Amino acid sequence: MKFLWISIVGSLLLGAIPFDAVLASCDKIANSPNGGATAQSTEAKHPSRWQWTLSLRNRTGFRLDEPRVFQMARAFFEPRGIYKLSSQWRLTLEGRAHYDPVGRLGYPKKLWFDPRQFLLDGRIRSVHASLGLQQIVWGQADGLRVLDVINPLDYREFILEDFLDSRRPLWALRTDVPIERGSLQFIWIPYFVPGRLPVGENEFALGASFGLALISSASGSLSSASFSLMPTWRPAYRLSSSQVGLRYSHSLGRWDLTANYFKGWEDVPTPYWHGRLILAPRFDRKEIFGGTAATSLSSVVLRLEAGWNSRKATPVIAGPSNGFEKLGQFSSVVGLDHSPRPWLWLSGQYFLQFISASQRSLLFARYNQLASIYVRTNFFRDTLKPELFVLVGLNQRQYLVRPRIVKTFGDHWSVGLGADWLGGRPINPFGFLSSRDRAVVELKWTD
Repeated sequence: MKFLWISIVGSLLLGAIPFDAVLASCDKIANSPNGGATAQSTEAKHPSRWQWTLSLRNRTGFRLDEPRVFQMARAFFEPRGIYKLSSQWRLTLEGRAHYDPVGRLGYPKKLWFDPRQFLLDGRIRSVHASLGLQQIVWGQADGLRVLDVINPLDYREFILEDFLDSRRPLWALRTDVPIERGSLQFIWIPYFVPGRLPVGENEFALGASFGLALISSASGSLSSASFSLMPTWRPAYRLSSSQVGLRYSHSLGRWDLTANYFKGWEDVPTPYWHGRLILAPRFDRKEIFGGTAATSLSSVVLRLEAGWNSRKATPVIAGPSNGFEKLGQFSSVVGLDHSPRPWLWLSGQYFLQFISASQRSLLFARYNQLASIYVRTNFFRDTLKPELFVLVGLNQRQYLVRPRIVKTFGDHWSVGLGADWLGGRPINPFGFLSSRDRAVVELKWTD
C-alpha cells in the first residue's frame, strides 16, 4: 500500500506545485503597475511559436480474483509541444515519463522515458508530408484490429490499454498526394520494431512468444517446460527489411472508400519448434490487402472493413515439422453507429475471421465470429460520462466486459473508475486470462 500512496501523492504534487506557482507569478505581473501592459505588448511583438500542453496521470489496477493483489500503479508525466516553423510547417514533440512500482506487468522497475512523437509535418504545394516518430492509423474497427496493423502494440496490459497509448510509434515517412476526388497515401518505415510482450510470470503473459501457452492448452500434449528456448530471430537493419504501405482514398457519392496495401512484419513472433525439443521464435513477413467503406444512412453511420493476410503463420495438426503453415487469413468488420439523443451514442460491430484451410488440419477453430456493443453517454454538461463496451465470441465461448465512468472537476481534473472482466475457454486469450479480472482507477490532470 505504501508505494501506491507515494505514486498517487507524487502525481498530485507534480501537478499542483509548479503550475500554481506559475499562475501566481502571472497574476502578480498582471496586477502590477504597467505590468499587464508590458506583458501584452511583448506578446504582441514576439508571439511565442511554442504551444505546450501537459498531462499527469495515475492508473491503479487491483485484481478482483484470487490472489487479490495490485496489478499496477502506473504514473505518467506526458509533455507535448508544437513549434510553428512557418505557416505551412510545424514540429511536434511528445513524450511519456513512466513509473510503475508494482512490477507485475513487465514494465521497467525504474523511471523510464518513452518518446511518443518527434514529427515534422507540413505541405509542399498540394502534397502533405510527415517525417519522424509517429502513429499511422488505418481502418474503421473499434476494439480489435483489421487494417490497423502498421504500428506494433504494447501487449503488457493485453489489449486492455487504449490503442492510442499502446501503439508503439515508428520512425516513418508519410506523404498524402491529392488525386481528383481522392488522395494517395504512401508510407515508408525504414526498419522493424516489435511489439512489447509480457514474459515469464507477468500478469498477462501467454507463454513464450506470447502464444505458446494457448497452443499447449489446445493440443493437450505440449509443455513449455519440455522446450529449449532459442533467441528470437528478428529482421536485420537493412533496406530490404523496411516496410511500405499504400492507401488510396476516394469519395463516391455518399461513400468514403479506401483501398489499402501494407507489406511489413508481424509484431508478435511465431513460436516455431524443431523436433519436439527446441523452440525457435521468429518474426514473419506479412502482406495485407484490404479496404474500407463508410457512409451515413440518415442518422446511422455504416462502417465496413476487410483485410486479407496472404501468408499468416497458423498452427496446424499435421504439416510442416515446425508446427505452423503459411495460410491466407481473412478478417472483416461491419459496424453501425447511432446517436438517438444528444447525450447517448450507440455502436454495434460484427467481426468475422477465417483461415483458408479445412478445419481438420487446424489446431484452432477455422472461423472466429465476435460481436461488440459500445454505449457511451454524458450528463451534467459533459462532466459525467458513463460508458460500457462488451465483446462476445459467437462461435467460441469468450467475452470481455468493460464498464467505465469518468467525472471531470473544473478545467483540469478528472477521475475515472472502471473494470475489466474476461472469460471463455482456456484455448483463447480471453479465457486463458479469466483470472485477471480487475478494477482500475485513473486520476488525471491536464493543462
